[in-house]
Amino acid sequence: MPPSTPEGTELVRKVAYHFEEIFTDDEDVIMFFTNSLEHFEDEFEEETKGGDDEEEKEHKMIYTELYQEFETLMEEKITDVAEKLGFDDAGEFFSTLQETLNEKEGYEQGEREQATFDAVVASYDYEKFVKLMRTKAKGKVAMQKAFFRGD
Repeated sequence: MPPSTPEGTELVRKVAYHFEEIFTDDEDVIMFFTNSLEHFEDEFEEETKGGDDEEEKEHKMIYTELYQEFETLMEEKITDVAEKLGFDDAGEFFSTLQETLNEKEGYEQGEREQATFDAVVASYDYEKFVKLMRTKAKGKVAMQKAFFRGD
């Protein structure tokens, strides 16, 4: 690892900052979520849908296509972040980040950092991607219902 790359707490903080920025400000990512969430929303539109267990819900074929699109998009973003932080490639970046997160020494990982890392991990794991999308869709549907009820 080159001397200019961050380590430990500094690495976690910078990674969280860059990915939070990507998930809140990046036009490509925002458009992906805007266009994709509708495929997950119908699971939560009815108040009484059979079973809340994520494992019991069927996956639609479109989920695989969306996951592949998300994976490609995130690979591009991860490579950009790795380069910004001085890593030679995304593999070295992820390896160093994973080691740092596994050690969990010298820093406190907050809720926002955890949510950010969960979203990044979702780009490499189909089941986590589906869970992330369902969570976002459920929150969006709940917010829409509250708005129309006047909450």
